[in-house]
Amino acid sequence: MRDCFDGDCTLPLAKPTTIPLDAAKFHYSSLRVTAISADSLTFSVAYPQGGGAESSIGPGLGGASFGFRGSPSIEVGLTQAGGKPALVLQPGAIT
Repeated sequence: MRDCFDGDCTLPLAKPTTIPLDAAKFHYSSLRVTAISADSLTFSVAYPQGGGAESSIGPGLGGASFGFRGSPSIEVGLTQAGGKPALVLQPGAIT
């Protein structure tokens, strides 16, 4: 999961997990995958000041993203890797 720290990875997952992120770069310290299957991915991001956001997407990249003003956004996707559902993260534009 440390491979995703820079916001750029494809990570096969079988169960919910927390993905550490570079908070100095992205403002957010982690992304929590709360559910994953071949057909859908649900994730949440906690705001450093409290609260947060949750989103669900289907297969593909760019169905969701999150970011903080002045920091690069992170695009979130769902794909298959090695026959398992996989989280995809890619750095996006500075928001």
